Amino acid sequence: MSEPTPDQKRLRQDIEILRIASAFGIVWFHAGRDTFGIGYGGLVVFLILSGFFSTAQSAKRRSVWQILSRRASRLLVPWAVWMVLYGIRNHFIDRDLIETDRGWFNGLLAGTHIHLWFLPYIFAVSVVLDLLVPRVNLAWLGRICALAAAAILGSISLWWPWAVSHGYPTQQYCHAGAALFIGIFLACAPKVGRVWLAVLLAAVLGSAMAQLHWHCQYVGAPYLTGAGLCAWLILKPPPLPDWLDVTPISQCTFGIYLTHIFFRQLYESIERVPEWSEPFLTFATALLAVYLLRRFLPKPARWAV
Repeated sequence: MSEPTPDQKRLRQDIEILRIASAFGIVWFHAGRDTFGIGYGGLVVFLILSGFFSTAQSAKRRSVWQILSRRASRLLVPWAVWMVLYGIRNHFIDRDLIETDRGWFNGLLAGTHIHLWFLPYIFAVSVVLDLLVPRVNLAWLGRICALAAAAILGSISLWWPWAVSHGYPTQQYCHAGAALFIGIFLACAPKVGRVWLAVLLAAVLGSAMAQLHWHCQYVGAPYLTGAGLCAWLILKPPPLPDWLDVTPISQCTFGIYLTHIFFRQLYESIERVPEWSEPFLTFATALLAVYLLRRFLPKPARWAV
C-alpha cells in the first residue's frame, strides 16, 4: 500500500496498527483458513488505506513526469522485481511463467503470481489521483466517491458474475473499486460536511451489510469489517499512549504482502509444522525478513519492499 507521510506515521499509530492487522488478514486468507471471510477484509483495508493515503498525498500539484517517476519507483519497480522472482519460482515448480488463457495482456497484469495484480492497479489509481485531487473540489470528490462505493456494493449481484467469468485480474480490479472509493471518501471526510458524512457512511456500510443477506462471497463480511474499521479509526481515532510506535513494523507491511507467498509455501512443505501455526509463522518470518532487509540493506530494499 502507499506509504503514509512522516506526520501520519508519527500521529496516526491507530492506522499503522490497522495496516499490520490487514497484512496478517491477507496472510490468513492465503493460508486457506478464512472460513468467514474476515481475513479477506485485510485486503479491503489494504485497498481503503491505499486510496486514503494516495489522496492525502496528492494535494500538491506536480508535473506529469514527477507523478509518474514518483509512483513508478514505489510501485512498478517492486512489481518488476517480484515478477522476475516469482517467475523464477514458477520455472522450478514447472508452472507457466504467466497464465495466458485470458490473453497475454491479462496474464501480464495478473503477474507471475496472482497477488502481484495489486501493484500496477494501485499505480494507475495513484497517478489518476495525483492528477485529479489538486484540481477538484474535495467535498464533492468525497461525496461522489462514497455514492460510487455504495452503488458498486449495492449492485454487485448484477456485475459480479460478469467479473468472475473474465477471471483474474478482472475480478480483483472490480472487487477493489468500492474499497478505493471508500478510501478517497474518508480522505476527503473533513471537507464533506457532517450531515453528508453521516448519510454517505450509512449508505456505504448499509450496502455492504446488504451483501451479508445475499451471501455474495468475499464482499459482505470483508467489506463490512474493513470499511467499518477504517471509518472508525480514521474518523474517531482512539486515544493511544504517546510512547506507542509501531511504525518500524507497519513499514514492513508492503514487503510482507509481496514476500509471504514464498514463506507460506515453505512451511506448507514441512510436514512437522502444525497446520494451524502456518499463517502465524509465515507472517512472523516475512516480517523478520523484510525488517532485516530494510535495516541492513536499505538501498536494495527500496527497490523491492
